[in-house]
Amino acid sequence: MKKPLSDKTTREIGAIAEEKGCRLLAVESAGAGRFQLLRVVLERPGGEAVTVDDCEAVSRDVSAVLDAVDEIPHRYTLEVSSAGLDRKLYSLDDAARFVGRRVRIRTENAVAPQALEAASGRPPALTPARNFAGLLSHVEGDLLTVVDEENRKIYNVRFGDIRLARLDFEWPGRERQGR
Repeated sequence: MKKPLSDKTTREIGAIAEEKGCRLLAVESAGAGRFQLLRVVLERPGGEAVTVDDCEAVSRDVSAVLDAVDEIPHRYTLEVSSAGLDRKLYSLDDAARFVGRRVRIRTENAVAPQALEAASGRPPALTPARNFAGLLSHVEGDLLTVVDEENRKIYNVRFGDIRLARLDFEWPGRERQGR
């Protein structure tokens, strides 16, 4: 995937975010032509929610930088936003920070699971899957281990093979329903 901005401009945006008390997670591009969107995704270093005021402050300064560097040759819309409750895992460091949380994973190629040992009952069908969810039990090197207790499976997947990984936010007080 082509980067929407140069490394220098991305570092400058990261410095602006840091100055405003946030951390830059990603600069993403979506859409095409006159519907081009440049999205700057932020979070607080301690994991607290990013506020609308934070986004506005970062947006003003980032907009000025983008106007000055003029790296985007056409019109675009700048969006500065929080990573959100069901945020993407943008890096291995992100994944390591969220060990112990539920995640949803989509891979390019199917991943063969292993059976999760069960006290009783027959073993689960071990059909490879490209979409799975479970508890992110650990990260070792570039390998993530996701335990799907409901279906009694364990998936070991390399971070580079993941197409999309998101936190699977569970609302307090709600029972988990099948996905």
